[in-house]
Amino acid sequence: MYRNIIIEGDEVDSERDFHRVIANALDFGEYYGNNADALWDMLSSGMACGVCINWKKSSVSRKKLGSTFDVIVHLFEKTKDRYQGKGNEKEFEFILE
Repeated sequence: MYRNIIIEGDEVDSERDFHRVIANALDFGEYYGNNADALWDMLSSGMACGVCINWKKSSVSRKKLGSTFDVIVHLFEKTKDRYQGKGNEKEFEFILE
C-alpha cells in the first residue's frame, strides 16, 4: 500500500517552493540541499519507497517551473524504474494531473 503525497501545483511557484514541499512531505531533514542533485540523492536512497506522489494541477507547475519541471519528472521516472517490481513497500509511483 502506497503512502500518498499530494503536491498542489498552483502552490508551487518556484523550484524553491517545490523543494520545500517535497522535503516536508518526505521528511528529508534540515540538511536537504534543495536542488535536483539532492532530490536524486534522497529518492535513490529509498526515502520515497512505498510512496505515490500525486501532483495536482501539474500543468500549472510546468508553466511556472519551465525546464526544472522536466528535470523533476525525469528524476521521478528514474526512481520509479529503480524500484519497480520490488513490491509495494519499495515501489515508487507518481501521477501528474
